[in-house]
Amino acid sequence: MKKYILFVLVLTGFFIPPSFSKNFIQHSPSADDSLKIIEKVYLHVDRDSYYAGDDIWFKVYLIDALDRLLTDHSSNLHVELISPSSIIISSRIIRLDSGMGNGDFRLSNDIRSGRYKIRAYTNYMRNFSDQLFFTKEISVINANDGQAGTSDKVKYVDNKIRLNFFPEGGSLVDNVSSIVAFKAVDNTGKGCDVSGKIYSSNGDLITTFKSTHLGMGTFFLRPLPGLKYYSIIRGADSTDIKTELTTSFPTGVTLSASKNQNNELLVTIGTNPETLPVLSEHDLLLSISIRKEVINTIPFRIKSLISSFVVPTNYFPDGILRLTLFTLKDLPLAERLVYIEREPPLKIQIGTDKSIYRKREPVTLKISLPGDSTIERKGNVSIAVVDERLLNNTSKFSRTISSWFLLESDIRGIVEDPSYYFDQSNPDRLKDMDLLLCTQGWRDFAWKYDTSYFPPENGFTVSGRLKKGNKNKIVEDLRVSIGIFGDKSTLIKSVPVDSAGRFKLTGIDLTGQATLIATGIGKMDHPEGFLTLDSIIYNPAKVSDSLFMVSVLAENNQDKLESYYTINEAIRKKYKLSDTINLGEVNIISERHKDPQTVKVESSRIKYNKPEAELVVTEQMQGYGNLFQLLKGKIPGLVVLGDTSISIRGIGSLTAITKPLILIDGNQATFADLSLMPINFIDRIDVLKSAFATSIYGFLGSSGVINLITKAGGVPGIYSPPDYSAKHRISGYNAPRIFYSPQHLPDSTSVLNPDLRSTLYWNPVINLEGTNEVILNYYNGDNSSMIRIIAEGITTTGIPVTGKAKYEVK
Repeated sequence: MKKYILFVLVLTGFFIPPSFSKNFIQHSPSADDSLKIIEKVYLHVDRDSYYAGDDIWFKVYLIDALDRLLTDHSSNLHVELISPSSIIISSRIIRLDSGMGNGDFRLSNDIRSGRYKIRAYTNYMRNFSDQLFFTKEISVINANDGQAGTSDKVKYVDNKIRLNFFPEGGSLVDNVSSIVAFKAVDNTGKGCDVSGKIYSSNGDLITTFKSTHLGMGTFFLRPLPGLKYYSIIRGADSTDIKTELTTSFPTGVTLSASKNQNNELLVTIGTNPETLPVLSEHDLLLSISIRKEVINTIPFRIKSLISSFVVPTNYFPDGILRLTLFTLKDLPLAERLVYIEREPPLKIQIGTDKSIYRKREPVTLKISLPGDSTIERKGNVSIAVVDERLLNNTSKFSRTISSWFLLESDIRGIVEDPSYYFDQSNPDRLKDMDLLLCTQGWRDFAWKYDTSYFPPENGFTVSGRLKKGNKNKIVEDLRVSIGIFGDKSTLIKSVPVDSAGRFKLTGIDLTGQATLIATGIGKMDHPEGFLTLDSIIYNPAKVSDSLFMVSVLAENNQDKLESYYTINEAIRKKYKLSDTINLGEVNIISERHKDPQTVKVESSRIKYNKPEAELVVTEQMQGYGNLFQLLKGKIPGLVVLGDTSISIRGIGSLTAITKPLILIDGNQATFADLSLMPINFIDRIDVLKSAFATSIYGFLGSSGVINLITKAGGVPGIYSPPDYSAKHRISGYNAPRIFYSPQHLPDSTSVLNPDLRSTLYWNPVINLEGTNEVILNYYNGDNSSMIRIIAEGITTTGIPVTGKAKYEVK
């Protein structure tokens, strides 16, 4: 072994390319490389287990994977709740503002027990199959369905250990010594310790091996031509398990990488006498990339069986580095993943004013971000305060925002104990990280071989085609009027039609439900054409069965939670309680809210507060053919001329403007929009006539103002649009609910008003800056238990941060 290392060091000085540190070949994306950004998303979910009827709260962080900075590349995030049978049972579109957003799900009272998935992705992420999708498994418990803890359990026919082998660099090559990594898992997919022996097909014992971390380990192997190799390990049932190793190739190269004392990469490329004459005549490229971005390409030519060189790493960002050996024709030959670590991770500091509390006692939290003053310690975090029984207690190294962004999202499969590799107290964590990368490292993204493209979403899009009648003949000089009437906002836009009859309106900002009406408009502002809309229903990504693996809760904890649920459910039904807040507090809060139509009327009148004249549209008025007919003789001073013109008597005579300003829900519109508005969409019509009332609109309002206020919550009844028009009910961004935490006054009693919340406090938006403390306050509930505080977030410089604390309620 010492001779081998000496040989490598001698070759190192010989093989470093000239001016290595100055003359790198930089990556230049090809003209058709439309995917230049890699997005990653992480969801901080308040807990791991829920009861039927509970609320799920989550915070979203979307980053550009290269620098890990929050990104606004996409504004829409799709979050889905997936059943154990791989069916999407609920979905949300979350509005992202500078890469952040928050939302929630409410579980139904009749949801079945089982292990569910929360999945999150942007439309743009679909260009990379589902490799970058965020997934989290949760457990749902409903003791009333008779299947709690059993509905989705996997029945195994054996308890056989499964062993897989991973030659370093990708392949075994005849007569070339290679490191072979292995991983052993049990029937639940968890790593298990093994030891065994490697034999050749001749029956000769070649070497022995033993796992060192979660079933993973390595051994050396120099395969000989014509021979195959297999392993023998002893299974849990004391039977021998035989596993074939991967086939060795007669020609090829191997790629090995390790770090020296200076934290530089020592890259070694091996080959055999059969391959060397071919390779010595051709240049090769070593591509160095991180998070899909190629940061260096090193050209070289192999002149000996073993060739090595040193790659400095001081200019590499931290994270998983991919080394790929290519031919000049971009044919990959071998690949190796290594992890680069920079500074120790920042940690959120959380302190409570006490370590033991009484039930319903107030709690004061202090949160800060201490650390090296040379590092910018400013960021946004979310925090959850949760009953410990509802968290995954099977591992002390569960997933965090750091483990997801730095590790899990870059490799294949589920990573067991992911935060272990970022815990500074584990001296072997980087060595074990290298084992993990050798066994679960990915190779390439599927988009290189797929012609489909999923664009980033920023708002919503309405598109379609306008033709003349049912024929393909295009009507010239057409446009389409698009109206979107929501509970809290209204949008009226006119978009042109191109030579193919196509039209599109992008970047629509819509929250909640709304009614969409699109109408074709001709030269004389009259409705015209045959209009069809493209699908406005989002087609979600296919749910992969590989999402579902056995994990989350230990069975004994599951039994305790079921018993706990049965007791609390009886109390909840008696007092009509929800998981987040009790019903009494909801009633107090709801008294402050006005009905949706009142809110819409007030928001539409925000500039003028009260109209000078008002016409409330009754059901009897809906029989009029259009608004012009409706308005005739209804409002004093309002003059209607035919079906195209309206004026207000007494104003505007001194200006060139003779038509009043038209508004719909307070937003400027046109007379064409007015003529196309269905009467059953309108709640009331406001009119401003005097110069004093219209002065707020300046010159535009000098001939008066007419404001149409539409109905909140859509339009009841049946509306059948003509051929030149289309109507649909559409959905926009999910409007996140506010987490309410009750304030227990000294005279409150649990007998009169039980507080059985499992999530005591949830705050998705906390801004931290260095050692400046943020102080948060809330009240405990009526449950005696250990309480966990979990904070996660990211700094303005792209450093993921976490923090944990706990206390007891007695």
